[in-house]
Formats: sequence, structure tokens, C-alpha cells
Amino acid sequence: MKVEKKGKIVAKVFRFNPTRDAKPRYDVYEVPAEEPMTILTMLKYIRTRLDSTLAFRDYICYKGICANCMVRFNGKPVRACSTRVNPGEEVTVEPLAQHPVIRDLVVDFGSTTQGDEASYILRRGVFVDIVKAGKG
Repeated sequence: MKVEKKGKIVAKVFRFNPTRDAKPRYDVYEVPAEEPMTILTMLKYIRTRLDSTLAFRDYICYKGICANCMVRFNGKPVRACSTRVNPGEEVTVEPLAQHPVIRDLVVDFGSTTQGDEASYILRRGVFVDIVKAGKG
């Protein structure tokens, strides 16, 4: 979606803190932009200059492969470190689907623990799946 004024990006960002909020909401931010920027750069600008409470994963592997920064961008899963947003765009940034929200855009990707006969997947400290040895 295009915004009438060039020189800014309008970002609608998912916000939710399960320990404090009754339900999720979206906050809208205007980010000055004269040239394209990555989603991660945009989110860092929001947190640094507009809303210090915004939570997102800002670790960068600098190779575009670790996927720690994955978010939904206009409904599609993308890497925030390498997906660009153009000035004049209106965008929506949400947490990655199918994962529990820890806070705002941070989700629990889970961890895998290896046993003798299987791997066990944990999310938020709760067992969610078994991957049998040799089938993983």
C-alpha cells in the first residue's frame, strides 16, 4: 500500500505482552525514510527513537541465514535483516505464525533436546513433540 507522503514509512506493528496485556493490539509508527531500509533497521529506529518498549530479535548473523529475525511482513514470513521497505510504503509487521508469542515480535522457536532414542522439542519449557531417531 502506498502512503501519500514520500519520505516516511508507516509501520503497523503487532504488540502483545502476555504477562500484562489482556489482548494483542497494533501500534502505528511513522519512520522517516529517504531511501529503502531493512525491516530490522526500521524496528531499531522505532525502538530507539519512538518506543523503547518494542521487543524484537535484533541479533544479526550478518549472513542472512540464521533466521533469528524472522517476522511476518504484510502476511508473509521474511527475514527482517534483509527484507527492504521503501519510502512511501505502509506495512504491517507481526510475529511469525505457529509459534507462541513471548512479547511483541519475539516468538518461542523452541529448543531441541537430544535423548538416546529421540529428539524432544520444547517450547516455553513445555514438551511439544518427539522426533524419533533416524527420522529427523
